[in-house]
Amino acid sequence: MPAPDQRFTPQQLRERVVRRAALARALVEARERSGLNQSQLATISGLSRSAIVRLERGDASISSDRLWDLAKALGMRPSEIYAAAEADEAAADTL
Repeated sequence: MPAPDQRFTPQQLRERVVRRAALARALVEARERSGLNQSQLATISGLSRSAIVRLERGDASISSDRLWDLAKALGMRPSEIYAAAEADEAAADTL
């Protein structure tokens, strides 16, 4: 379960937005490269379509277990998804 926002500093909240946006772009690009739509990815990965939508909008975080499920459905490794997100300059600046 995610921690309530009030437990984070303003800087941590800003970084979270940047990181989620970078991961969202990485997921959208991976899904599109795989030729899947959101519904298909949801079915294959076991996540709900609404969860896929929230992740791709950067509105949600994802557990490591679910990231593995998404990566498998996309035919890639979780590290490849993270590497794509890390390639985003703004996200890299949060490290």
